[in-house]
Parts: sequence; C-alpha cells; structure tokens
Amino acid sequence: MTPTPKSSFPVFARVLLGVGLGVAATLGTGWYFADGLVHARPVKRPVYKTRVLAVSHENHETMIQLTRNYATARAGAVTLDWDAEDGGSLLGPVVEGGSKWVKRPLLRGGQYLRPGLAVRPSSVGLGNPAGRGLIFDNLVLSGEHGPLPAWFVPGKEGAIGADPQQDWVIIMHGYQGLRQDALRFLPTYHDFGLSSLVVTYRNAHGAGRTPQGVYRLSAEEWEDLEVAVQYARDHGARRIVLMGLSMGGSITLAFMRRSKLAQYVNAVVLDSPALEWRELIKHFAVRLRLPVFLAPIVEKLTTLKSGQDFDAVDHLSHAHVYDRHMLIFHGSADDTVPVSQLDRLFEARPDLIEYVRVEGAEHLRNWNMDIENYERRLRQYLSRMLGPLEAQHSEINTPSQKENPNV
Repeated sequence: MTPTPKSSFPVFARVLLGVGLGVAATLGTGWYFADGLVHARPVKRPVYKTRVLAVSHENHETMIQLTRNYATARAGAVTLDWDAEDGGSLLGPVVEGGSKWVKRPLLRGGQYLRPGLAVRPSSVGLGNPAGRGLIFDNLVLSGEHGPLPAWFVPGKEGAIGADPQQDWVIIMHGYQGLRQDALRFLPTYHDFGLSSLVVTYRNAHGAGRTPQGVYRLSAEEWEDLEVAVQYARDHGARRIVLMGLSMGGSITLAFMRRSKLAQYVNAVVLDSPALEWRELIKHFAVRLRLPVFLAPIVEKLTTLKSGQDFDAVDHLSHAHVYDRHMLIFHGSADDTVPVSQLDRLFEARPDLIEYVRVEGAEHLRNWNMDIENYERRLRQYLSRMLGPLEAQHSEINTPSQKENPNV
C-alpha cells in the first residue's frame, strides 16, 4: 500500500529531525572539544594529602615511607615539597609498598624529612627553585599582551661547562603548564654553569591574556620566547640554549623558523614536543573513544572559533628548514603526544637530531624514569654544543658564529 503524503509526512519529519539532531550533536561535540583545545583556563593541579610515615636506613640508603596515593605510587622518581622556604627532596622509584603506603629511596635533599611531616608529592614539581637549593629572582618581562612572569636562576660560578654571565638557557613550559615543570632540570643547568630563565607565555597561568584568551598552539606564542631571548641578550647572554617542554617544544620550533634572533641560539633541547596538531586531534578522538570523523570537524570549528592556523603549527612538515642540532627526549608510553611523531622527525633529520627514546615514559616523565641517563645525556650534549669554556669565550660574536653557530 502506497502511503499518502499525509501519512508519510511524520516519517519524513522524524528522519529529518533525527538527521538534524545528529548534526547538532556532532557540531555540539565538535564545538565542545574545539573550545577545550584552545581556551586558556587557570591551571589547577591536585595536591594529594600525603604524610611521611617512616624514615629508615637500609643498605646504605635512606628510605622514605609515604602515604599511598596516585602521586606517590606513580612510576619513576617524584619530588616532595613542604612548608619551608627550602623544603624539597627527590625520591627514587617505588621499591616496596602496601595498600596504604609506598617506600622510596631518598636521592637528594630530605634532611628535614621526619615521620608525621605533611608533604606535597609531584612527578613534575611544585614550589620554586629555592626548594631545589637554588637562589633565584622573580622577574616580569614585558610581552605584547602584558606581563610574562619568569624565574632567573644564576648558574654556578666556576663551573667547567659554561660561564653563567654569558651562557643562558631559556625554558618554555607546555600546554596548560607551569614554570614549576622546569624545576627538575634547573639543578643540572646550574651545576653546568648555565643561568636559567624560565618564562610564562601569553594566556598561561599568571601571564597577560590576549583578547580572545586562547592558545595559538605556538603560532603566536613564539613571540614571547623572542622577548625572552632579547632580554637575555640585553643582560649579557652571548650563548643561548633553548629548552621546550610539550607545547613549549612547539613554541621553540616556531621561534627557530621565524625569529630573527634564532641566529643567536647555540643548542635546542626538547622534551615531549608536540609537532603536528591535526594528528593530535585525531589521536585524542581515538583516545577518548570518539568517532574519528570528528577530528576534521574539531579542526574546522577551532579555526572558526579562534582563527587557528594549523599549517603554521605543523612543525613536522618543516623539518627540512631547521639548522640547529637538537637533543630530544620522548617516552614510548606518551599518550598525549604519540612517540610516532618524534620517530618521523628523527627519520627526516637524523643529521641534526640526537633522539633519546625513553621506554615506558609517559608525557613529560622522561627525566623521572631515568634521571641518571637523562642528566648525563644533557650534560654531554651541552658540552658538545657549547665547547670548552676557553674556546667558547674566544668565539663569542664572531660573524661565522652568528650565522651558523655549532651546526
């Protein structure tokens, strides 16, 4: 029986309504994730209630027993901070544990640790450089969109690796990151003789905000790194190392491609850098069990919402333009930035890249999984790139060094 137009209309309407709701739901989901991708929100990290349960000495090691929680049970090394100006220590991987406790060896600091002390565990870092035994100054650089809070940590005088007056490292944190993320690396740079400048870029926690208040995923943030490099040069820096963490790695690569000040950079260190954001959107769609077809929708809506230029933040496609040696650490278990991105970059530029693939390391946890190897590789790289201290000073600001230093 052929349905009449009157009887078929509700069916047709229901189909249209279903399609419309499906499209609306798809667009709504895409809009939600597009907003989440670029909108810069205040950073709030959980601090787990933790106490020191016991301090013991076993086989020539000091062992610290702690309350068990997500932070204290996590793989690799952790730091502890507490309410004291110089409160801070470093603990090695878990060696023993129960349902309510874990035991870790004390690696650094900890002379004030005692049973009952309330501590704050973290795998990236809390507090400030004083908790690592370092003198530092709070600075505020002037960026295009307002203040850029920074730490300045002078290098060790008399170190054999570098001259702290003239040799600086500038560190950029990652997406939704904090300056504290750099605390793990500051002692190594300090002991080598490098002065450290740790910078907060636009829209990040505590820095000036752009009118839209969105991350450009390195397309514009590199200009804040340029401000930091100029500040360093204005204050005596003649040899400059850049270090970028996660999106800070993207910012560093964008700076190296676009800034006129890139000629003054002698070495580049990246940890878990994000290299191609379209691919990351697809990766997160799969990780969150969303339909993969949402990825291009999120890309389009992000472009519509914020004017994001995804070609500008595709650093993989520009591998051929880089002209500085790089040391890159990346974990095989990174579920934020897939290690496959770094594998491809290394395949494209094995002539420039020293690639340290850390097995089992999660995003930005490469140092935590093997501190000794991380710091050794970092020191060796810096020694090669900066050269002997005497030769370094004789070469500063020669024309050949300005055009193509250490490449």
